[in-house]
Order: sequence, then C-alpha cells, then structure tokens
Amino acid sequence: MALKLNNIKNLFVVEEEVEAGKTSEKKSDDKKEISKSTKETEDSKVSWKSSSSKNVDGTVSQDTTGKFSQKIFDSLTKAIFDANLPGEDYFEFIEGLKAMKDLPLEESLKMKTVYMTLSTKGLTIPKIVESADHYISVLLKEKDKFYHALEGQKKENIVGKKKHITDLEAKNKEKADQIRKLTDEISANNAEIKKVSSEINNVENKIISTENNFIYTYEKMENQIKGNIEKIKQINT
Repeated sequence: MALKLNNIKNLFVVEEEVEAGKTSEKKSDDKKEISKSTKETEDSKVSWKSSSSKNVDGTVSQDTTGKFSQKIFDSLTKAIFDANLPGEDYFEFIEGLKAMKDLPLEESLKMKTVYMTLSTKGLTIPKIVESADHYISVLLKEKDKFYHALEGQKKENIVGKKKHITDLEAKNKEKADQIRKLTDEISANNAEIKKVSSEINNVENKIISTENNFIYTYEKMENQIKGNIEKIKQINT
C-alpha cells in the first residue's frame, strides 16, 4: 500500500525537537508559521535561504545552534514522498512498528512481529536496508541542493556586498587622499595669501609714506616760492 505524504511525515519523531520552554504566545506564532510553511511546501518547491539577525549596532550575529524547522521538514519529507519506492519497504516497516508503540512489548519483539507480518508480502531485511539507503540518498541529494542554493545566497547577499564594501572603502581612501591634498593646497594658499597680504601692506605703507613726504616737501617748496614772490612784489622799482 502506497503511503501518503502525511503518513511519511508521521513516521518521523519531530515533536521532541521543538523547544519545550516556549511561551503560549510563541507557540501560537509557530503554529501560524508552520501552517503557512506547509501550504507553501505542498504548493511549490521550497526556496532555501540562509537566515541571520542584526544586532542593535547593525552587525550581523550568527546563530550556530540548530533548531527544528517545519518548512525544511516538509520539504525533505516531500522529496522522500516523491521518491517513494513501490511495495513494502523501510517506511511500511516503520509504520507497522509505530502502530505498536502503545503495546507493552520490548522494541526488539515489536520489530520481529512487524517483520514477520510484512515478510508475508515479500519484505526482507536486505530490502529494508536497501530502501533505507535509497531514502538516505534522497536526503543527501536534498542536502546538496540546499548547499548549492546556500552558496548562491552567500554569493548574492554576502560576497557581493563584501566586495561592495571593499569598493566603497577604496573610494573613501581615494577621496580622503584627495581631501588631504586639497587641504594641503588650501593651507599653502592661505600661507601665500598671508605673505602677499603682508607685502601689500608694507608696499601700501611705503606708498602712503612716500606720498605724504612728497606732499609735505612739495608744499614746503611751493610755499617758499610763493612767499618769495610776494616779497619780491614788494620791492620798489
């Protein structure tokens, strides 16, 4: 009997992976996210993306502690479902074993019981192992796809942005060098302005002094001449 997608999902023990200390509000939010993720996964292939969080200062913090992801779980089980082998195999064996979970029997006895039942339908130990290896290979392919997509995300969102930062830093250095050069030029120009202004001031003072001396001397000479002329006019002929 072919297993449905939900049957395969139920064969995996995932509830123990979810953190037990979550608040009721957090659980409610998780259920909404799980419901949304499940619908997205069944409607289309999941899009793998790396996640990160930003600190208050804007830096990115990396969370190295893994946690259960319903979205990823749904995607992996969907891949296994699509690659499900016909006939009795590993999953039918596990399904039969799970059906006996409430019986007060040792696990080894439960396994023997399930195996004896399914062996009448052609199931063998090698077939269980072979089919399990097949499903592991499906998971490995999904893992390869995940890391391929992850590398793409890194190149797009990390490597490219790091190069952008490097380019901006190089431009900043170039601009800073230009600013230093312009600052030096401005300082040199200001020193030259101060020097030339001082020279102008000295020249202006000399010109004013020369002008004053000229006027004083000129007036002295002019007044002497005028005075002499007046005296000369008084001579009786």
